[in-house]
Amino acid sequence: MSTPTLQVFNLQFPFEYRGAQYIEFKARRPRVRDLRNFIKNVDKDGVAAMEKVLADLCEVDEKIISEIDIEDFAPMKAWFEGFLKPMLNESTES
Repeated sequence: MSTPTLQVFNLQFPFEYRGAQYIEFKARRPRVRDLRNFIKNVDKDGVAAMEKVLADLCEVDEKIISEIDIEDFAPMKAWFEGFLKPMLNESTES
């Protein structure tokens, strides 16, 4: 069975930004470069780093991600963090 390449996030709180309606976001699976960029930025500002990585994965501007309702942002954040957990477990077991 293959793993889906896109994750769809249906917004509970759709919004309009600069004349465009946003009711869902489709995010591709993260790649190593996404992880590298996230790690590079997370120490400076964790929220901004998460906005940037989610914007990259959803292929939208970071300003659009910053307009998402916090309740819609939470599952997107948790989804990305799910990719980090196996790597964090490996580093703590060494």
